Amino acid sequence: MVSAARNLYKNAYSGLSKETWYLSIVMVVNRSGTMVIPFLTMYCHIKLGFSVGQSGFVMALFGGGAILGAFIGGRIVDSWGFYPLQLAALLAGGAMFITVVYGHFYFKHL
Repeated sequence: MVSAARNLYKNAYSGLSKETWYLSIVMVVNRSGTMVIPFLTMYCHIKLGFSVGQSGFVMALFGGGAILGAFIGGRIVDSWGFYPLQLAALLAGGAMFITVVYGHFYFKHL
């Protein structure tokens, strides 16, 4: 039975290119990263002392930013190309994570 299922899977997906498999793996890793969102909401509420409404508002801002960012990113990729945009987004994302961490400590001690 396991052998039959394995053969069925192998026959169904063996024709896909290497690039398709790489893209699938990257998408799984990317989607797995979104599992942090519910825990970020709990962190805002429990550790940072936000109310449930404030935590929900932060997550709503996150969702709105994701939608707006996807729209703007689509426009920019049409003009810049995918590689320069991807590189700029990775560098800017890292810089923003560092900014948020230091900003949190700065505003916490005011």
